[in-house]
Amino acid sequence: VASLVKRAEDIRNGLVEPNEDNMLCVTGDGRKAALDMRCIDPVLPDYKGGKVNACVENVFRHWEDGEGQKLTQLVFCDLSTPANTTFSVYRDMRDKLLARGVPADEIAFAQSYGTDLQKADLHRKVRVGKIRILFGSTELMGFGTNVQDLLIAEHHLDAPWRPRDVEQRDGRIERQGNRNDEIWIYRYVTEGSFDAYMWQTLETKAKFIAQVMDGNSDVRSVEDVTSQALSYAEIKAIASGNPLVIEKAGIDAEVAKLSQIRRAFEDGQLQLRQRLRYRREDLASVEQSIVMLEQDVAASAELGQSFLVDGMKFVPGEEVGKLLMQKMAEARIGSMKRGIGETSVVDLAESAGFTLKIEFYGRESTKKFIVGPSGYKV
Repeated sequence: VASLVKRAEDIRNGLVEPNEDNMLCVTGDGRKAALDMRCIDPVLPDYKGGKVNACVENVFRHWEDGEGQKLTQLVFCDLSTPANTTFSVYRDMRDKLLARGVPADEIAFAQSYGTDLQKADLHRKVRVGKIRILFGSTELMGFGTNVQDLLIAEHHLDAPWRPRDVEQRDGRIERQGNRNDEIWIYRYVTEGSFDAYMWQTLETKAKFIAQVMDGNSDVRSVEDVTSQALSYAEIKAIASGNPLVIEKAGIDAEVAKLSQIRRAFEDGQLQLRQRLRYRREDLASVEQSIVMLEQDVAASAELGQSFLVDGMKFVPGEEVGKLLMQKMAEARIGSMKRGIGETSVVDLAESAGFTLKIEFYGRESTKKFIVGPSGYKV
Protein backbone atom coordinates (compact mmCIF):
# COMPACT_ATOMS: atom_id res chain seq x y z
CA VAL A 1 0.00 0.00 0.00
CA ALA A 2 2.91 2.34 0.72
CA SER A 3 4.18 1.80 -2.82
CA LEU A 4 0.72 2.66 -4.14
CA VAL A 5 0.87 5.93 -2.18
CA LYS A 6 4.18 6.74 -3.88
CA ARG A 7 2.63 5.98 -7.29
CA ALA A 8 -0.32 8.21 -6.46
CA GLU A 9 2.04 11.06 -5.51
CA ASP A 10 3.90 10.71 -8.83
CA ILE A 11 0.59 10.77 -10.72
CA ARG A 12 -0.61 13.79 -8.77
CA ASN A 13 2.64 15.68 -9.42
CA GLY A 14 2.59 14.85 -13.14
CA LEU A 15 5.78 12.78 -13.03
CA VAL A 16 4.27 9.96 -15.13
CA GLU A 17 2.21 9.96 -18.31
CA PRO A 18 -1.42 8.73 -18.08
CA ASN A 19 -0.62 5.83 -20.39
CA GLU A 20 2.18 4.76 -18.02
CA ASP A 21 0.23 4.89 -14.76
CA ASN A 22 -3.03 6.39 -13.52
CA MET A 23 -5.35 6.23 -10.53
CA LEU A 24 -7.47 3.51 -12.09
CA CYS A 25 -4.38 1.28 -12.35
CA VAL A 26 -3.49 2.09 -8.75
CA THR A 27 -7.00 1.09 -7.70
CA GLY A 28 -6.79 -2.18 -9.65
CA ASP A 29 -3.43 -3.10 -8.15
CA GLY A 30 -4.71 -2.25 -4.68
CA ARG A 31 -7.66 -4.61 -5.11
CA LYS A 32 -5.37 -7.38 -6.36
CA ALA A 33 -3.00 -6.93 -3.42
CA ALA A 34 -5.94 -7.12 -1.00
CA LEU A 35 -6.94 -10.44 -2.57
CA ASP A 36 -3.50 -12.08 -2.71
CA MET A 37 -0.05 -10.55 -3.20
CA ARG A 38 0.71 -13.27 -5.73
CA CYS A 39 -1.75 -11.49 -8.06
CA ILE A 40 0.87 -8.70 -8.13
CA ASP A 41 3.99 -10.88 -8.12
CA PRO A 42 3.49 -14.64 -8.73
CA VAL A 43 6.90 -15.55 -7.24
CA LEU A 44 5.95 -14.28 -3.79
CA PRO A 45 5.32 -16.97 -1.13
CA ASP A 46 1.84 -18.12 -0.17
CA TYR A 47 0.75 -16.19 2.92
CA LYS A 48 -0.93 -18.66 5.27
CA GLY A 49 -2.82 -15.93 7.12
CA GLY A 50 -4.39 -14.49 3.99
CA LYS A 51 -8.07 -14.57 3.13
CA VAL A 52 -7.56 -17.07 0.28
CA ASN A 53 -6.38 -19.69 2.75
CA ALA A 54 -9.11 -18.68 5.22
CA CYS A 55 -11.65 -19.28 2.48
CA VAL A 56 -10.14 -22.67 1.66
CA GLU A 57 -10.54 -23.68 5.33
CA ASN A 58 -14.21 -22.69 5.39
CA VAL A 59 -15.00 -24.26 2.02
CA PHE A 60 -13.40 -27.55 3.05
CA ARG A 61 -15.19 -27.59 6.42
CA HIS A 62 -18.60 -27.07 4.84
CA TRP A 63 -17.80 -29.62 2.14
CA GLU A 64 -16.86 -32.18 4.78
CA ASP A 65 -19.84 -31.44 7.04
CA GLY A 66 -22.33 -31.58 4.17
CA GLU A 67 -20.95 -34.64 2.43
CA GLY A 68 -23.85 -36.85 3.45
CA GLN A 69 -26.45 -34.42 2.04
CA LYS A 70 -24.30 -33.37 -0.93
CA LEU A 71 -24.55 -29.72 0.16
CA THR A 72 -23.05 -27.18 -2.24
CA GLN A 73 -21.16 -23.88 -2.08
CA LEU A 74 -20.45 -20.83 -4.27
CA VAL A 75 -17.18 -18.89 -4.27
CA PHE A 76 -17.36 -15.40 -5.86
CA CYS A 77 -14.17 -13.76 -7.10
CA ASP A 78 -14.06 -11.11 -9.87
CA LEU A 79 -10.25 -10.90 -9.87
CA SER A 80 -7.53 -13.45 -10.68
CA THR A 81 -9.81 -15.69 -12.74
CA PRO A 82 -8.60 -18.88 -14.52
CA ALA A 83 -7.74 -16.75 -17.57
CA ASN A 84 -4.72 -15.39 -15.67
CA THR A 85 -1.74 -17.25 -17.12
CA THR A 86 0.76 -16.62 -14.30
CA PHE A 87 -1.22 -16.96 -11.08
CA SER A 88 -4.91 -17.60 -10.48
CA VAL A 89 -6.70 -17.63 -7.15
CA TYR A 90 -9.17 -20.07 -8.71
CA ARG A 91 -6.50 -22.62 -9.55
CA ASP A 92 -4.68 -22.10 -6.25
CA MET A 93 -7.83 -22.80 -4.19
CA ARG A 94 -8.78 -25.78 -6.33
CA ASP A 95 -5.33 -27.34 -5.91
CA LYS A 96 -5.47 -26.89 -2.14
CA LEU A 97 -8.92 -28.47 -1.96
CA LEU A 98 -7.79 -31.38 -4.14
CA ALA A 99 -4.83 -31.89 -1.81
CA ARG A 100 -7.27 -32.18 1.11
CA GLY A 101 -9.24 -34.93 -0.62
CA VAL A 102 -12.03 -33.11 -2.45
CA PRO A 103 -12.73 -35.00 -5.72
CA ALA A 104 -11.85 -33.05 -8.86
CA ASP A 105 -15.26 -33.68 -10.43
CA GLU A 106 -16.98 -31.91 -7.50
CA ILE A 107 -15.16 -28.60 -8.23
CA ALA A 108 -16.00 -26.42 -11.23
CA PHE A 109 -15.19 -22.98 -12.65
CA ALA A 110 -18.10 -21.06 -14.21
CA GLN A 111 -15.68 -19.72 -16.83
CA SER A 112 -15.29 -23.22 -18.26
CA TYR A 113 -18.93 -23.34 -19.41
CA GLY A 114 -19.42 -21.01 -22.36
CA THR A 115 -22.62 -22.01 -24.15
CA ASP A 116 -26.17 -21.88 -22.82
CA LEU A 117 -26.42 -25.69 -22.96
CA GLN A 118 -23.20 -26.06 -20.98
CA LYS A 119 -24.38 -23.54 -18.38
CA ALA A 120 -27.73 -25.30 -18.03
CA ASP A 121 -25.94 -28.62 -17.50
CA LEU A 122 -23.63 -27.01 -14.93
CA HIS A 123 -26.53 -25.54 -12.98
CA ARG A 124 -28.34 -28.87 -12.98
CA LYS A 125 -25.27 -30.64 -11.59
CA VAL A 126 -24.98 -28.07 -8.78
CA ARG A 127 -28.68 -28.36 -7.93
CA VAL A 128 -28.40 -32.15 -7.46
CA GLY A 129 -25.04 -31.96 -5.63
CA LYS A 130 -22.93 -33.58 -8.33
CA ILE A 131 -20.79 -30.43 -8.44
CA ARG A 132 -20.50 -29.19 -4.87
CA ILE A 133 -18.06 -26.25 -5.12
CA LEU A 134 -18.56 -23.71 -7.90
CA PHE A 135 -16.17 -20.81 -8.47
CA GLY A 136 -17.11 -17.81 -10.61
CA SER A 137 -17.39 -14.06 -11.05
CA THR A 138 -20.42 -11.86 -10.38
CA GLU A 139 -21.04 -11.56 -14.11
CA LEU A 140 -21.10 -15.33 -14.67
CA MET A 141 -22.82 -16.44 -11.46
CA GLY A 142 -25.09 -13.49 -10.72
CA PHE A 143 -28.42 -12.97 -12.42
CA GLY A 144 -29.98 -16.13 -13.85
CA THR A 145 -27.89 -18.69 -11.93
CA ASN A 146 -30.52 -20.87 -10.28
CA VAL A 147 -28.51 -23.34 -8.18
CA GLN A 148 -30.04 -22.69 -4.77
CA ASP A 149 -31.44 -26.15 -3.93
CA LEU A 150 -28.56 -27.47 -1.79
CA LEU A 151 -26.52 -24.30 -1.16
CA ILE A 152 -25.18 -24.12 2.39
CA ALA A 153 -22.47 -21.45 2.06
CA GLU A 154 -21.45 -18.55 -0.14
CA HIS A 155 -18.03 -16.90 -0.10
CA HIS A 156 -17.16 -13.32 -1.22
CA LEU A 157 -13.40 -13.23 -1.81
CA ASP A 158 -13.50 -9.68 -3.16
CA ALA A 159 -15.93 -6.76 -3.24
CA PRO A 160 -17.61 -5.63 -6.47
CA TRP A 161 -18.17 -1.94 -7.29
CA ARG A 162 -21.97 -1.88 -7.18
CA PRO A 163 -24.42 -2.72 -4.37
CA ARG A 164 -26.63 -4.52 -6.88
CA ASP A 165 -23.77 -6.95 -7.54
CA VAL A 166 -23.68 -7.87 -3.85
CA GLU A 167 -27.44 -8.39 -3.92
CA GLN A 168 -27.13 -10.56 -7.01
CA ARG A 169 -24.47 -12.67 -5.33
CA ASP A 170 -26.50 -13.12 -2.15
CA GLY A 171 -29.61 -13.77 -4.22
CA ARG A 172 -28.12 -17.06 -5.36
CA ILE A 173 -28.33 -18.55 -1.85
CA GLU A 174 -31.00 -16.42 -0.13
CA ARG A 175 -33.60 -17.76 -2.51
CA GLN A 176 -36.88 -19.61 -2.45
CA GLY A 177 -36.25 -23.28 -3.11
CA ASN A 178 -33.17 -23.58 -0.90
CA ARG A 179 -33.74 -26.64 1.27
CA ASN A 180 -31.40 -25.45 4.03
CA ASP A 181 -33.04 -23.59 6.92
CA GLU A 182 -29.72 -21.98 7.86
CA ILE A 183 -27.05 -20.75 5.45
CA TRP A 184 -23.61 -19.15 5.73
CA ILE A 185 -22.44 -16.04 3.86
CA TYR A 186 -18.76 -15.14 4.25
CA ARG A 187 -17.20 -11.80 3.27
CA TYR A 188 -13.40 -11.91 3.43
CA VAL A 189 -11.51 -8.68 4.15
CA THR A 190 -7.77 -8.04 4.36
CA GLU A 191 -7.18 -5.59 7.19
CA GLY A 192 -5.36 -2.38 6.24
CA SER A 193 -5.96 -2.92 2.52
CA PHE A 194 -8.24 -1.63 -0.21
CA ASP A 195 -10.96 -4.01 0.98
CA ALA A 196 -11.99 -1.51 3.66
CA TYR A 197 -12.38 1.20 1.03
CA MET A 198 -14.35 -1.10 -1.29
CA TRP A 199 -16.90 -2.14 1.33
CA GLN A 200 -17.14 1.42 2.64
CA THR A 201 -17.86 2.64 -0.90
CA LEU A 202 -20.53 -0.03 -1.31
CA GLU A 203 -22.13 1.10 1.95
CA THR A 204 -22.19 4.75 0.82
CA LYS A 205 -23.73 3.87 -2.54
CA ALA A 206 -26.30 1.57 -0.95
CA LYS A 207 -27.39 4.38 1.40
CA PHE A 208 -27.84 6.80 -1.50
CA ILE A 209 -29.84 4.26 -3.46
CA ALA A 210 -31.99 3.40 -0.44
CA GLN A 211 -32.77 7.10 0.07
CA VAL A 212 -33.84 7.47 -3.54
CA MET A 213 -35.97 4.32 -3.42
CA ASP A 214 -37.62 5.54 -0.20
CA GLY A 215 -38.56 8.83 -1.90
CA ASN A 216 -36.41 10.99 0.37
CA SER A 217 -36.74 14.49 -1.07
CA ASP A 218 -33.59 15.68 0.75
CA VAL A 219 -31.36 13.75 -1.65
CA ARG A 220 -30.01 16.11 -4.33
CA SER A 221 -27.41 13.87 -6.01
CA VAL A 222 -26.34 10.22 -6.24
CA GLU A 223 -22.84 8.86 -6.68
CA ASP A 224 -21.94 7.31 -10.02
CA VAL A 225 -22.16 3.55 -9.43
CA THR A 226 -20.75 2.46 -12.78
CA SER A 227 -17.06 3.12 -12.13
CA GLN A 228 -14.72 4.25 -9.36
CA ALA A 229 -11.12 5.29 -8.91
CA LEU A 230 -9.49 6.39 -5.68
CA SER A 231 -8.48 9.94 -4.98
CA TYR A 232 -5.00 10.77 -3.77
CA ALA A 233 -6.25 11.56 -0.26
CA GLU A 234 -8.17 8.30 0.02
CA ILE A 235 -5.09 6.24 -0.84
CA LYS A 236 -3.07 8.00 1.86
CA ALA A 237 -5.92 7.39 4.30
CA ILE A 238 -5.93 3.68 3.49
CA ALA A 239 -2.17 3.55 3.99
CA SER A 240 -2.53 5.03 7.47
CA GLY A 241 -4.80 2.22 8.63
CA ASN A 242 -6.65 4.75 10.82
CA PRO A 243 -10.43 4.66 10.19
CA LEU A 244 -10.75 8.30 11.31
CA VAL A 245 -8.26 9.39 8.63
CA ILE A 246 -10.19 7.40 6.06
CA GLU A 247 -13.41 9.08 7.23
CA LYS A 248 -11.76 12.53 7.01
CA ALA A 249 -10.62 11.83 3.45
CA GLY A 250 -14.16 10.92 2.54
CA ILE A 251 -15.54 14.07 4.16
CA ASP A 252 -12.94 16.22 2.37
CA ALA A 253 -13.96 14.68 -0.94
CA GLU A 254 -17.62 15.33 -0.12
CA VAL A 255 -16.87 18.97 0.79
CA ALA A 256 -15.02 19.44 -2.52
CA LYS A 257 -17.94 17.95 -4.42
CA LEU A 258 -20.48 20.12 -2.59
CA SER A 259 -18.33 23.20 -3.28
CA GLN A 260 -18.47 22.41 -6.99
CA ILE A 261 -22.23 21.93 -6.78
CA ARG A 262 -22.54 25.29 -5.00
CA ARG A 263 -20.48 27.07 -7.67
CA ALA A 264 -22.58 25.47 -10.38
CA PHE A 265 -25.74 26.57 -8.54
CA GLU A 266 -24.49 30.16 -8.21
CA ASP A 267 -23.55 30.25 -11.91
CA GLY A 268 -27.00 28.96 -12.76
CA GLN A 269 -28.65 31.66 -10.60
CA LEU A 270 -26.61 34.35 -12.36
CA GLN A 271 -27.70 33.07 -15.76
CA LEU A 272 -31.33 32.97 -14.62
CA ARG A 273 -31.13 36.59 -13.36
CA GLN A 274 -29.69 37.70 -16.71
CA ARG A 275 -32.41 35.84 -18.60
CA LEU A 276 -35.05 37.41 -16.32
CA ARG A 277 -33.71 40.90 -17.07
CA TYR A 278 -33.77 40.23 -20.79
CA ARG A 279 -37.31 38.85 -20.56
CA ARG A 280 -38.49 41.94 -18.69
CA GLU A 281 -37.03 44.13 -21.41
CA ASP A 282 -38.70 41.95 -24.04
CA LEU A 283 -41.99 42.19 -22.14
CA ALA A 284 -41.89 45.99 -22.19
CA SER A 285 -41.17 45.95 -25.92
CA VAL A 286 -43.99 43.48 -26.59
CA GLU A 287 -46.46 45.53 -24.54
CA GLN A 288 -45.51 48.65 -26.52
CA SER A 289 -45.95 46.75 -29.78
CA ILE A 290 -49.44 45.62 -28.69
CA VAL A 291 -50.48 49.23 -28.05
CA MET A 292 -49.15 50.32 -31.46
CA LEU A 293 -50.81 47.42 -33.26
CA GLU A 294 -54.13 48.16 -31.59
CA GLN A 295 -53.91 51.73 -32.96
CA ASP A 296 -53.15 50.44 -36.44
CA VAL A 297 -55.98 47.90 -36.29
CA ALA A 298 -58.42 50.68 -35.39
CA ALA A 299 -57.23 52.79 -38.35
CA SER A 300 -57.21 49.92 -40.83
CA ALA A 301 -60.98 50.06 -41.40
CA GLU A 302 -60.48 52.75 -44.07
CA LEU A 303 -57.28 51.25 -45.51
CA GLY A 304 -57.36 50.96 -49.31
CA GLN A 305 -60.41 53.16 -49.87
CA SER A 306 -58.22 55.99 -51.22
CA PHE A 307 -54.53 56.69 -51.81
CA LEU A 308 -52.32 59.77 -51.55
CA VAL A 309 -49.43 59.79 -54.03
CA ASP A 310 -47.24 62.91 -54.12
CA GLY A 311 -50.01 64.83 -52.34
CA MET A 312 -52.66 63.86 -54.91
CA LYS A 313 -55.68 61.74 -53.93
CA PHE A 314 -56.60 58.67 -55.96
CA VAL A 315 -59.20 55.93 -55.71
CA PRO A 316 -58.12 52.30 -56.28
CA GLY A 317 -57.74 51.56 -59.97
CA GLU A 318 -55.46 51.33 -62.98
CA GLU A 319 -54.39 54.97 -62.78
CA VAL A 320 -52.90 54.77 -59.31
CA GLY A 321 -51.30 51.45 -60.19
CA LYS A 322 -49.46 52.96 -63.15
CA LEU A 323 -48.35 55.89 -61.00
CA LEU A 324 -46.92 53.59 -58.33
CA MET A 325 -45.03 51.58 -60.95
CA GLN A 326 -43.59 54.85 -62.32
CA LYS A 327 -42.49 55.98 -58.83
CA MET A 328 -40.81 52.58 -58.22
CA ALA A 329 -38.92 52.87 -61.51
CA GLU A 330 -37.77 56.39 -60.66
CA ALA A 331 -36.68 55.24 -57.21
CA ARG A 332 -34.68 52.37 -58.73
CA ILE A 333 -32.95 54.79 -61.14
CA GLY A 334 -32.13 57.03 -58.19
CA SER A 335 -30.63 54.08 -56.30
CA MET A 336 -28.41 53.27 -59.29
CA LYS A 337 -26.69 56.62 -58.80
CA ARG A 338 -25.81 55.82 -55.18
CA GLY A 339 -22.71 53.95 -54.11
CA ILE A 340 -22.64 50.25 -53.40
CA GLY A 341 -23.62 49.56 -49.82
CA GLU A 342 -25.74 52.70 -49.34
CA THR A 343 -29.31 52.27 -48.12
CA SER A 344 -32.29 54.43 -49.05
CA VAL A 345 -36.03 54.31 -48.29
CA VAL A 346 -38.64 55.82 -50.65
CA ASP A 347 -42.30 56.59 -49.79
CA LEU A 348 -44.61 55.31 -52.54
CA ALA A 349 -48.14 56.00 -51.29
CA GLU A 350 -50.30 56.61 -48.23
CA SER A 351 -53.74 55.30 -47.28
CA ALA A 352 -55.67 55.88 -44.03
CA GLY A 353 -52.46 56.87 -42.29
CA PHE A 354 -50.55 53.80 -43.55
CA THR A 355 -47.47 54.49 -45.69
CA LEU A 356 -46.18 52.06 -48.34
CA LYS A 357 -42.40 52.24 -48.55
CA ILE A 358 -39.66 50.54 -50.56
CA GLU A 359 -36.11 50.05 -49.34
CA PHE A 360 -33.04 49.94 -51.56
CA TYR A 361 -29.77 48.48 -50.45
CA GLY A 362 -27.14 49.61 -52.89
CA ARG A 363 -28.60 49.40 -56.39
CA GLU A 364 -31.17 46.68 -55.72
CA SER A 365 -34.54 46.92 -54.00
CA THR A 366 -34.58 44.71 -50.94
CA LYS A 367 -38.12 44.81 -49.58
CA LYS A 368 -41.41 46.66 -49.48
CA PHE A 369 -43.12 47.34 -46.17
CA ILE A 370 -45.92 49.34 -44.60
CA VAL A 371 -45.61 51.73 -41.68
CA GLY A 372 -48.84 52.22 -39.73
CA PRO A 373 -50.13 55.43 -38.12
CA SER A 374 -48.45 54.39 -34.85
CA GLY A 375 -45.11 54.00 -36.59
CA TYR A 376 -45.10 50.18 -36.28
CA LYS A 377 -43.55 48.56 -39.34
CA VAL A 378 -45.07 45.46 -40.95
